[in-house]
Amino acid sequence: MPIGRIVRVGGLVALFAACGAGGGLEGRYYNSVTGEFALELKGGKVVEMQGAGGEQLTYEVRGDTVFIRESGGQGMVDGMYFIRQANGDLSLEPLGTLTKNRPD
Repeated sequence: MPIGRIVRVGGLVALFAACGAGGGLEGRYYNSVTGEFALELKGGKVVEMQGAGGEQLTYEVRGDTVFIRESGGQGMVDGMYFIRQANGDLSLEPLGTLTKNRPD
């Protein structure tokens, strides 16, 4: 396999791996209006989420949609989803937007 092709394939693999793992989604998110902490995403897991006490939550990225999953699939937040905006914010219409930049 030519070197140029190996580099292109390697670059695509890295790009898809980053997107599949949340690609820049990890971090703490805040309500864009109130500035209150809303959730933290890390390594495919929801580390903490306001209003969800102690459940084991994970997240899955499909395109521009971030799905929240709850172990057992029976909880209140299982199946909740956010739309990922071009600027990295997460939209949960009609409830509002979550941003990594805490509003002052």
